[in-house]
Amino acid sequence: YLHVNPVTANAAGIDDGAWMWVESMHGKVRCMCRHSQAVEPGTVWTWNAIGKAKGAWGLNKKANEANLGFLLNHLISEELPAGPDGEHLSNSDPVTGQAGWYDVRVKIYPAAESEPHETSPQFKPGRHIPGTRHFKGRWLKYFAGRNNK
Repeated sequence: YLHVNPVTANAAGIDDGAWMWVESMHGKVRCMCRHSQAVEPGTVWTWNAIGKAKGAWGLNKKANEANLGFLLNHLISEELPAGPDGEHLSNSDPVTGQAGWYDVRVKIYPAAESEPHETSPQFKPGRHIPGTRHFKGRWLKYFAGRNNK
């Protein structure tokens, strides 16, 4: 979910649990909305890296992480706008080097009822890379700490 203050979401016409778009000047993502008083009005929040590509990590193409999870990377510019001298700076956190996802200006609006109930953009399932080991689901479950029976 993209967590949105109820006042902000209601002003945009987005119900709790509804599909919505979040858009920046660099791209847009379709996701589900969760109203939350814990989010400052006028801002949005989500967990970092909750989307996974179909096929990655042995993920089934019908898994929630692939169809309901999303990443905001599509909304973030690699560089900040050029300064007066034309110099470009990296749009990354100066401490971690990660993308500067915490200060992206976005607009939000409801998705149309006719749109698919899955996140967008969607990508084709990843292929097994030749020369690497292809682990079966049971092996992955064992190492994820699940009961193997």
